[in-house]
Amino acid sequence: MSKPPAEAPDLIDVHVGKMIRARRRAIGVSQHDLAPAIGVTFQQVQKYEVGSNRVSASKLFAIAQALGVPAGSFFSDLEEAGADPSILSEFGDFLVLNGSAELVKAYRNLSADQRRVLVDLAQVMAAS
Repeated sequence: MSKPPAEAPDLIDVHVGKMIRARRRAIGVSQHDLAPAIGVTFQQVQKYEVGSNRVSASKLFAIAQALGVPAGSFFSDLEEAGADPSILSEFGDFLVLNGSAELVKAYRNLSADQRRVLVDLAQVMAAS
């Protein structure tokens, strides 16, 4: 008897997992360190971060406390994106890249003109 095909993770679960990973990495916490703080194994943290296992409300609250952010921060940009899968995927993929947190912090301190120059530069570099 064969198993039914596994259901793909919900895109919002995947986004929340990416936001958890981004925050964890931004503050230098390993999966091994986060796991006991929230009462799970590091493998469970991995599953949360890729969205293969959904995070319960109580566990999400514990994760937020352990990472020093409001629980709602893991849902940032969902309303603006209208939960559009392509926007969620791009945003989440960006947040887990090495250096993304540093880039965002620096970007916030730029003037509007400097931001425009940086975006133009990045587009030129990406096109080549």
